[in-house]
Amino acid sequence: MHATERLSIDEALQSLDGESAHAARLFSRLKKVARLPNGASVADIGAAQGLFLIASERLGYTAVGIEPWHDARETARAVAARAGRAVALVDGTAECVPLPGCSFDVVHAKSVIEHVDDAQRAFSEAHRLLRPGGVFWFYTASSICPRQSEIRGFPAFGWYPDALKRRIMTWAAARRPELVGHTLRPALHWFTPWKARRMLRAAGFTRIYDRWQLRTGSEAGGLRGALLALLCRNALARLIADVLVPGCAYAAVK
Repeated sequence: MHATERLSIDEALQSLDGESAHAARLFSRLKKVARLPNGASVADIGAAQGLFLIASERLGYTAVGIEPWHDARETARAVAARAGRAVALVDGTAECVPLPGCSFDVVHAKSVIEHVDDAQRAFSEAHRLLRPGGVFWFYTASSICPRQSEIRGFPAFGWYPDALKRRIMTWAAARRPELVGHTLRPALHWFTPWKARRMLRAAGFTRIYDRWQLRTGSEAGGLRGALLALLCRNALARLIADVLVPGCAYAAVK
């Protein structure tokens, strides 16, 4: 296990096809809840090696990456060059993005929010960056599901009390970095559906959708399609799914 920001150029390039598929699915789903214009502007928080930037540009969007780690930004530029693209990157954090407000149609943060210093401030910054009607999507660590990929060697870690999770993560980063992929910023923030919605509303977002509400039965046929349709309609079914499936994701519209 390696922290995302530490991937090499070759490792990043091997992940580009998967990231392109993620981007295509995600934009298709976001169009169900927000009006995205042609050539929509995208801010990618925690851009790492720039894979989502490259994927977004390939789909016709204009993307800017925010990444605090210099080596990751340099790797992103090299990866983009190998992929025949140029990417725009700025030095910044989720809590402090050096870009003007009301400038973006989409703010994207995949596996980032759990690692920031101040999650509430990061949500407020995403809200500031968006134009009215824009959408903030993020994928993060869940306290609902016992399975997770943030640390090795701790069964059912997602269910540990948050204070204990923070202590263990801080210890691991300092004393056993191999357990957390040698990241300098281990996952300190873990979310339940009610916590995520409360914090997003406090940041000013008006409409909030979980990962299941963004999907419909039309994405798949047969039994899987029927299950997706049930999850879209039924809050209890979505809660059960969150217990079984690691991570959590939300789309919040300004």
